[in-house]
Amino acid sequence: LDGSNLTGIAGGVVFVDEVVPSGAINGSNMVFVLPSIPTSGTLHLYINGILQRAGAGNDYTISSATVTMTWAPRAGSVILASYRL
Repeated sequence: LDGSNLTGIAGGVVFVDEVVPSGAINGSNMVFVLPSIPTSGTLHLYINGILQRAGAGNDYTISSATVTMTWAPRAGSVILASYRL
């Protein structure tokens, strides 16, 4: 399926892969900002290659483009985010 027969679809899905959110990774900062606002439920956030769980009581929450961790990633950690717009 190559999509050549699809009609009547406005816009399209945009994938944002492996972006680094802004914010200090210093062992005390817990707030990071994505470069754009993900479609609800599409964010996959990885710290040092480990997928983090979203939602209250889990690893992080998200509001608009702001990610708030429930713990501060250690200095030198690698944070990557993938999502859809």
